[in-house]
Amino acid sequence: MSLAINLTPDLATRNPSMKSKEKRIDKLKQVLERLSRGEIVQNRQLKTVLGTEGYARYFSDCEYQKHLRAMPKDKPDEIIEYEQLLKAATFAYSKADYKSQKGHRSAKKMFGASDTQFERLSEYLSENIMGHAELEAWFDRSLTKGNGDSFGVGPDGFPQIVISKSLKNTGGGYSHYMRTIREVKMDAVNAALLELSTSEPEAVVDTTDQMARIKRLKKLSSD
Repeated sequence: MSLAINLTPDLATRNPSMKSKEKRIDKLKQVLERLSRGEIVQNRQLKTVLGTEGYARYFSDCEYQKHLRAMPKDKPDEIIEYEQLLKAATFAYSKADYKSQKGHRSAKKMFGASDTQFERLSEYLSENIMGHAELEAWFDRSLTKGNGDSFGVGPDGFPQIVISKSLKNTGGGYSHYMRTIREVKMDAVNAALLELSTSEPEAVVDTTDQMARIKRLKKLSSD
């Protein structure tokens, strides 16, 4: 009588955690689907599926977002001054442009006056803001100058404050990093799924960088 010997290893038996891992992936996918549909997922539910480390990263991201949203209330004096100068120069340019379209002779002189204001604004940017990362973060674009050594003599060439409602606002600066709570939750779930689906050992994610960002932003607010 011969005995049939199964030489194929039972993976589930050899690695009992595999089944648990698959169940966790399924739960994460369910949570992600709910978030994608706009449903509310409570933090206690999120903590269960993310685990201790994953939830800690999510919490750190939430704190970072809170501080980003608080920044407009703590606008630095240099940024306030820039806004006022830009508003005045843009108003002068608009008046000159209007006169020009109507064929008024005074338009040339008015454009000369607005050109002077934009030149002073360019100087203000160069002398008081450029080179200061904590101030440059308030702008919707890089402060690298355009042609030559100037931002131009019209409103289109000058950067906007990130919270400006101007149509010229390109949406850069620190506002680029702003996320809704739902987006932060989805990012956390996607990160957990990525860790579980990779064949590499899970990397220990250090939250030091995020906390350093928060400290830098807090320092900006207190300065």
